[in-house]
Amino acid sequence: MKLKKIINLSAVESTNNYARGLIMNKAAEEGTVVLAHHQTYGRGTGENRWESEKGKNLTFSILLSPVFLNPAGQFYLSMVISLAVIDFISSEADSAKIKWPNDIYIGNKKVGGILIENTILGDKIIETIAGVGLNINQDVFFSDAPNPVSLKNITGKDYNIELVLEDVWNNIMERYINLKAERGKILSEEYISNMYRLNEWADFKQGSEIFSGRIIGIDQIGCLKVEKKNGTILHFQFKEIEYII
Repeated sequence: MKLKKIINLSAVESTNNYARGLIMNKAAEEGTVVLAHHQTYGRGTGENRWESEKGKNLTFSILLSPVFLNPAGQFYLSMVISLAVIDFISSEADSAKIKWPNDIYIGNKKVGGILIENTILGDKIIETIAGVGLNINQDVFFSDAPNPVSLKNITGKDYNIELVLEDVWNNIMERYINLKAERGKILSEEYISNMYRLNEWADFKQGSEIFSGRIIGIDQIGCLKVEKKNGTILHFQFKEIEYII
């Protein structure tokens, strides 16, 4: 597939915010990409911010219209985008994993993050904006983020950002088409098999409690399933559990 429509911006506060304006003005079709060479206020999930040196990394948003999905299935969109990014990263580096719900790790370091925002009307998801930030060519990180890494840090190679975008976009659209074809079960299985710390005993934090557990997968709505040493299986929504790395 060929990337049909790309809005190429030298600088913008947030590609997700820009994409939302396109939707409000009915100025974009499904699959449209908003690419920024510099995000002045890139957003992560919640209050998190995304550090990205100007011109060094891939920061973009893609617009989708998954009206075939009801709100209970919205985590499938996280699966689509996360796996599409893993498809690309894995072609360049070993040990790429998805840290639930949708951070991308190489080893114990974060190489990418995803922010998905859905517009729901009744029993349908009518619009999705999926923002992707990937550390590609940045050599040094200056923020207080605890564990960033770039693809160049790992491979020593310089990358053409727009070629990387084309690869990732193709991966997204291929997996999105598979989701449309009702292959959600396969997506779920692939997502789980690519999870960071899957079936590994590790320490987690829930509120003020630190406990030992192992990730065993996700449930039907995308909550994280963690088994404790005593055999109890807990289900966590986002922000209810913290990885200790």
